[in-house]
Amino acid sequence: MGTPNAKLAKFGASSFEYGVLDENDKITDTRKVSGLSEVKVELTNDLKTLAADDGPYLVLSGGINQAKETLNLYDVDSTMKHDLYGVDVTNGIEKYTKDFTPNYVATLFRTKLSNGKHVWVGLLKGMFALPGISSKTQDGAPDPEADEIEGNFVPRGDADTGTIMLIGREDVDGFNFEDFHKQVFGDTAAVQSPTNTHNNTPTHVVDNG
Repeated sequence: MGTPNAKLAKFGASSFEYGVLDENDKITDTRKVSGLSEVKVELTNDLKTLAADDGPYLVLSGGINQAKETLNLYDVDSTMKHDLYGVDVTNGIEKYTKDFTPNYVATLFRTKLSNGKHVWVGLLKGMFALPGISSKTQDGAPDPEADEIEGNFVPRGDADTGTIMLIGREDVDGFNFEDFHKQVFGDTAAVQSPTNTHNNTPTHVVDNG
């Protein structure tokens, strides 16, 4: 019998980071953004059940055919709009043209486990739709609404065998944040480890006698 699972729960969302992919799917730099209030990742995997011999016979999988990430940020600033959407920003004015084309980006965020460690989620290549504007009159204490943006993601690499998403768990032996960051953003993007990140790469002690 297998080992029972630990009694853990996930909560929270923080440490959001993104990087813009160039025409060769390379990322030279990343940007960390604060103000993440909610994030949701949806994966769609089509399954089809074949019937034979007067009953269910075989289940076929079409693989992941859609990956969607929805972010709620208290402010999608001008720099992020320029990076994600190519919006021209001049003297504090954002100019939205009819034929704008969003940039492909990779994203990273983490959620916390009840044991104090984290689960990291990286999506490797996607485009985000422009956020709308929602506001309301103030009556009493401020109650701001977060900006919501939604992105669709595709595999990075080969169309058939490329990777869409990576999940790294600090509670699993061998996890190393720098290695995970490089798999999400590539070797050319600098890595700055967040605070209270737990790496579980085994340390090898050499005994020279």
